[in-house]
Amino acid sequence: MANESGPRGPHVLLVTIPAPGHTAPFIELLYILRHHRNVTVTVVSGGPILAEIAKLHERGDFNDLDMNFESIFGPPPLYPQDPKFPIRAALASAHMETEFQGLKKRLIEKKGSVGAPTSLVADLFLWWTKDTADELGIPWYTVSTLPTWFTLCGFEFESLRAQDLHPIHSAQKFEKVVIPGLFGYVYDIPHECLEFPEFYANVTHHSLRATGLLFNSAFELEGTGSLEAVIQLVEQRKKSDPGKPLENTKVIPIGPLAQISGFGKWSTHTDEPNEAVKWLDTQEEGSVLYIAFGSMGNVIAEVIPRLALGLEESGVPFLWVLKTPTDKKIEDLLPEGFQARTQGRGFIETGWAPQPRILSHPATGGFLSHCGWNSTLESLCAGVPMITWPLSADQPLNARYVTDIQKVGVPVRDGPPEDYSTTVTKGDVSRAAQRLLVSVEAKEIKKRSLELKQRLSQTVSEGGSSYKGLDYFISELLKRVSL
Repeated sequence: MANESGPRGPHVLLVTIPAPGHTAPFIELLYILRHHRNVTVTVVSGGPILAEIAKLHERGDFNDLDMNFESIFGPPPLYPQDPKFPIRAALASAHMETEFQGLKKRLIEKKGSVGAPTSLVADLFLWWTKDTADELGIPWYTVSTLPTWFTLCGFEFESLRAQDLHPIHSAQKFEKVVIPGLFGYVYDIPHECLEFPEFYANVTHHSLRATGLLFNSAFELEGTGSLEAVIQLVEQRKKSDPGKPLENTKVIPIGPLAQISGFGKWSTHTDEPNEAVKWLDTQEEGSVLYIAFGSMGNVIAEVIPRLALGLEESGVPFLWVLKTPTDKKIEDLLPEGFQARTQGRGFIETGWAPQPRILSHPATGGFLSHCGWNSTLESLCAGVPMITWPLSADQPLNARYVTDIQKVGVPVRDGPPEDYSTTVTKGDVSRAAQRLLVSVEAKEIKKRSLELKQRLSQTVSEGGSSYKGLDYFISELLKRVSL
């Protein structure tokens, strides 16, 4: 743990879910805190994630931060009922709570001592860390690494259940949602918010009593009213239950934080050679469709041939990040002769790809995505239009936001996303690719994408709303605590 001598300066305890998408905003916070001297940070996570952060620290990315690492979380349990998205927050959180108990005991034993934490910042889903913060008598901040509308669905799960608004089983699944701050159709609602009610009850109860609720979002980003709806829930809680001094909850948008130049300090933009980027260098400006389904989502194997044939039929150049199962070769997944027929026009990457670098490349004209929040933010911040192919969790609402709210993308096909795995045809893929990249409509979509990018840039620039929110949050973290 931290240094045991000297005055009790700021010591921030960061507790993250050991998954890339959930950790990215916390790494951005480290880059911001590095500019402040005499700050101690202890990062609590799992081995692979901490190893990545340690490498950044070793090469000097975090300057004068006094950094400590607590590797206590193992791999999350799998949720085999959903092969497309095999991790559920409720199960992972419960598993991590058990693993946290030893560290919690040590923290409480050192309560109030020199070097003890002065604030605790945790992922929204790790609601149980509030009890530790309360016992230590320190502020507790929760970070929603998912979009505000997903968090709002979690907070409003009782209303969703009471109105029978289940995205799969409800008779109202094709109707529009009318709950304040939400949008889209009932079939877009993340069903896990309804299937794990005890978990989301705990998330809601604790989060609405946080010192601060941080969102990787901005008022200018949304256009949905989700942030305002969360603020109203917080104010309602304060009126009915004022709580303790450290529970004078503030809603603090600090985004978009993304690995795109101008939106984040952590960047994969390097001059290191990369075959995919080399291939992009040979393509015309704005011509390439980039395809990737994130670090955790999976498109089932039966869909891959249809996606491939659709790309072939479209005639557009493409860069496809295709994850292959360990027991299969890429030739087992793709239609016979596909690679030969698309040679030169297409590039398939089966390993790691520098997504921010690809999205920022002049040749990239569109992004076919599962619409995970980090991927969506990166695309919006790069000004790259999207083809939406959501799989699970927050992704259907993110996709609806892209296509219907901001109008900076098109769906791979209309209808409930739960049907995509069985109903998307090669014709759907071909039409969507042509619509996004070569149609008359494509110019208007690109124009809106660049306008949105400009608005988002203003939010994180000096004087912008998220710039002010982040500045306020950091100033609160850096307050010294008297022994």
